[in-house]
Amino acid sequence: MRSAAKLLAVACVALVSGTAMSGCGTTTAENASVADRALPKSHARLKIYREGVLGAAVAANVRIDGREVASLGVGGSTIVDVPAGSRKIIVGGWSHPNEYTMTLEAKSGTLYTMEVSVRSEAMVAGMFGIVGSIVEAAANENGGAFQIRTVSADPLRR
Repeated sequence: MRSAAKLLAVACVALVSGTAMSGCGTTTAENASVADRALPKSHARLKIYREGVLGAAVAANVRIDGREVASLGVGGSTIVDVPAGSRKIIVGGWSHPNEYTMTLEAKSGTLYTMEVSVRSEAMVAGMFGIVGSIVEAAANENGGAFQIRTVSADPLRR
């Protein structure tokens, strides 16, 4: 009996640790020193962070104009400089068949703070398993497990 309880405890710890670790995202190496650099002329700076603890088992993959810029776990963030103009930002994760898309009209010399969070509709649908996710995906073309929104847009001090 004692060894069965010990085995169960080890299995639970491994399961919880694996779940927590699977949501740990990373950012690309090019973003490490962006905050300290001067913003190039005719560019905007995006600070993208992930909020909340829901969906911790899934990393939020962020692409700008088709290029992956980050894979954010809970509490993760990244900073990216982009040319001014219309930027297509897509956020997705492995757990949902759709992705969330937004267009940002980036103005040069501006710092945009953007928040990635779990879509509540996707979370509720996920409670019904793969069938729930498929039904929710069919109902929301611009869906996915995550959403992104602009929190602020401020002139960047040089």
